[in-house]
Amino acid sequence: MTDTQLSTAAQFGRVQEVLTLIEAGADINVSTHLGWTPLSMAAGNGHDEVVKALIAANADIDKTDDIGWTPSLKAIEYGHETTVRILIDAGADTSKMSHSGMTPLFNAKLKGRDAILQMLLEVGV
Repeated sequence: MTDTQLSTAAQFGRVQEVLTLIEAGADINVSTHLGWTPLSMAAGNGHDEVVKALIAANADIDKTDDIGWTPSLKAIEYGHETTVRILIDAGADTSKMSHSGMTPLFNAKLKGRDAILQMLLEVGV
């Protein structure tokens, strides 16, 4: 599937547009040709208000892309601490492994994301 208006709005943090599209019935779990969902795009770019809006609309918080990365793994990759906290608080699976074996804990350690690493350890990963 190709990018949708919701995917693009989420990727660029346009929260008002995201909210309007959700209200209009946009598919919040639609995937791009790489398996990226609006939530994974927002999380990977640290757009916290968009992440919150999509979670509130019941987006699949642990839906993986084509390589098995979840929105939380993307947020960890790019060091978006607040985004990671939002996803953890919403119940994201913090132990889900990508197809290559990457886990949130390993990625946080590998990237030197000490605050995120501490968050993960606090929730018992």
